[in-house]
Amino acid sequence: MRNLRERLMAVTGSRKEAQSAAPPVQEEACFCREHIAPLSALHGIERTTLEDARACDPLFTGERWDVSRLLFLDTETTGLSGGAGTVAFLVGVGFIDERGMVIRQYVMRNYAQEAQMLAQIAAHFERADVVVTFNGKSFDLPLLESRMILNRIRLPVTQYPHLDLLHAARRVYKLRLGRCTLSALEKAVLGTGREDDLPGAQVPQRYFDYIRTREFALLEDVLRHNLQDVQSLAALTGHLCAAFRAPQTVEHEQDLLGVGRTLMRGGHTQRARTCFKILGHSSLSGQAHMHLAVSYRRAQEWQEAVESWRTMIARGEGGTWPYIELAKYWEHVAGDLPQALSCACAALRCALNTAQLTGTEVQIESIHRRIARLKRKLAARKQTGGTQP
Repeated sequence: MRNLRERLMAVTGSRKEAQSAAPPVQEEACFCREHIAPLSALHGIERTTLEDARACDPLFTGERWDVSRLLFLDTETTGLSGGAGTVAFLVGVGFIDERGMVIRQYVMRNYAQEAQMLAQIAAHFERADVVVTFNGKSFDLPLLESRMILNRIRLPVTQYPHLDLLHAARRVYKLRLGRCTLSALEKAVLGTGREDDLPGAQVPQRYFDYIRTREFALLEDVLRHNLQDVQSLAALTGHLCAAFRAPQTVEHEQDLLGVGRTLMRGGHTQRARTCFKILGHSSLSGQAHMHLAVSYRRAQEWQEAVESWRTMIARGEGGTWPYIELAKYWEHVAGDLPQALSCACAALRCALNTAQLTGTEVQIESIHRRIARLKRKLAARKQTGGTQP
């Protein structure tokens, strides 16, 4: 009688023989659809440069910008909040070649195809220098990287040089638009709109319905939605970069102020000042003059800074701020305490006149302390014969 080990080995051997005799199962490939958009629809994406990208996003870390090596990416997922159970079932990627913008959409027909689909996406990353997304820093790329790790694909996609258009668009358009969703930007900035677009909240359920019924027609709305997202990434990149390359062409005052503030943040001082000077004759002149004065103060260009503060006072802009800034200048830079005291007293009068409208009690107390300190310094200077600085 055979022992237990011999019987187990016999069973194992028979299974191996059966498996070797069975024909190999051919796994169905993930779905891929290709679409080509003409460059003429992309708002000058082919003219964008590395300098444009750095001006558009002061935090951009890329060292190269070759339009043919940009990767535009957007995902559709089984959940909108991320987490370990969330899967990107559709990934749309776009790149520029001699035909125009090529958009490829990869869909996994079942969960077993995830590794195969992610391998296709990884190949696109390996041919790219920069990835462009809309909110990809917070959602798309961390999700893809975690799913790649689970499928044993070692590719640190979150470490790629990345232009996230959500943050860039907010810096420019939020003052005018408020909400900066991609669909809102398409309508208000790019001049395009969507008809019968599938709401993003319904996308996960569409995929679950497809998995249950195997009716691919259920995903057509999702594919159309994703296709528009990917194409809009390229068009918005071209439009944003053009605004930073030639600020004088920006149509809306609020957008120009956003461009100027972003340029200042990125150290592009002269171009930022151009924006603020253009806005000096607009309804946003108060904010423009304030940003202009700040730029002069930071650069210690005191004559220009003083002129900007005086212009604001003459135009009734900025409340007490230009008076306080002048008081600081006369005290700490020019060493003229009487002038500093005069400006501080003017600031107090301005604050008292507007106190009921603006509720500036804390500010008034601060000005009182400044005046008292200046008076003490003046008294001490008189006692020492005016030799104290």
